[in-house]
Amino acid sequence: MDFMEKITELRAKKKGLADQADALVKDGKLDELNAVTDQMEEINKNIQALERSLEASRAGAEPVDDYDGLLHGGKAGGSPRDKGRDGAHPFESLGDQLQAIMNVAKSHTADKRLIQVNNAALGANEGVNPDGGYILQEDFAGVILETAVQNSALLNRLDRYTCSSPANSMRWVSVDETDISSSVFGGVQMYWTSEANTVNASKPQFREMKMDLEKMMGIAYATDEMLTDAPFMTGFFGTAFALAAERLLVSSVISGDGTGKPKGLLTSKALITVDAEAGQAAGTFVGANAIKMQARAMPKGRERLVWLMHPDVEEQLPYLSIQSGEAAKFLWNPEGGLGNFDTQRVLNKPVLFEDSCSALGSKGDINLIDPYQYILLTKGTAKQDWSIHVEFLTDQMCFRMVFRCNGAPKAETPLTIKNSAKTRSPFITLADRTGAVAARSGAKGTV
Repeated sequence: MDFMEKITELRAKKKGLADQADALVKDGKLDELNAVTDQMEEINKNIQALERSLEASRAGAEPVDDYDGLLHGGKAGGSPRDKGRDGAHPFESLGDQLQAIMNVAKSHTADKRLIQVNNAALGANEGVNPDGGYILQEDFAGVILETAVQNSALLNRLDRYTCSSPANSMRWVSVDETDISSSVFGGVQMYWTSEANTVNASKPQFREMKMDLEKMMGIAYATDEMLTDAPFMTGFFGTAFALAAERLLVSSVISGDGTGKPKGLLTSKALITVDAEAGQAAGTFVGANAIKMQARAMPKGRERLVWLMHPDVEEQLPYLSIQSGEAAKFLWNPEGGLGNFDTQRVLNKPVLFEDSCSALGSKGDINLIDPYQYILLTKGTAKQDWSIHVEFLTDQMCFRMVFRCNGAPKAETPLTIKNSAKTRSPFITLADRTGAVAARSGAKGTV
């Protein structure tokens, strides 16, 4: 039973008591009147409490956790945004806009606020929704994507950019650098020289990179009862789409093939694979693996390195060590001590657990990466479509949220450094260890 039903029920009960009180007065039974009056006063208090609660619910609540900031379009964990509405932001909350979309779908009457949002995002002057859908108000879409990124320890470490509303791609110039043994930036060199002597001219090498936005789509169903409660829809759909977007983005950043989705770290041509140790048991992670993986990381930017592992690796970390004489040197360190495993480090680098990594023992289950060497591009608008026919028999409306985003590793090839036969990379993974025993010797890196 909702607020209004309960209020209506109490008012009907009070009406009956009022009629009873009138009868008592007419019959002169004043000694019984006090009890009836007390009941009416109690009902009045309950009605007032319900009305205050209903008004507070309609107005929205202050944020109490990371997701409640979505209730007014505010950033997760922050205070609500200014409620002053303008042409581009006429809706108070995500639920408010979803209700407007529902009303359009059911009554086929236009809502000028939806048209205002479309026109602001598309730069149009006509109030026609494109392809049967409406653009989600930009601050709501931006918050959902931003929440998805901020809630992920991996995504919020990436090099992130936001595309403007009219743009669907990004171009940038990158240094074409694969060898820094004798030059930097693909060809810039410095020389020691005597007075009046000349040196060879040098110039950097650049390559143009382009990234087109890809489409990320989410589907959710809502009953008519859910759709009448805007604050609930705001919190529920905001949270649901943010979590779903986070999981899909993380999975693609790790292993996406770049076709219609971001290109993943594990599919980068710059990825270096470090071999397992000779005689290493299947599915294990040993200290020598960690030492040799770190040795293949880029010389610069090592303060940004993080371990990216499947959660199944975690139980092996407390035993991770190397032998030094008669003593074992442990490479694992929980920041909060043995009683707190929430933040763990291996070789003093943070460990991030993601189940989108490969299964335990497979190539890609244990990775050492510089996340800043990955670009994540998002767009601050999203398209909201709907259908009242998909689940017509169960009286549900289907909402479809479409976001535009993409991502790709910056590095395309491993880097050659001076006086070394081993290449370096911002992305290193451990070789497959699914066989009974790894037969290879040493840990010579392969590409």
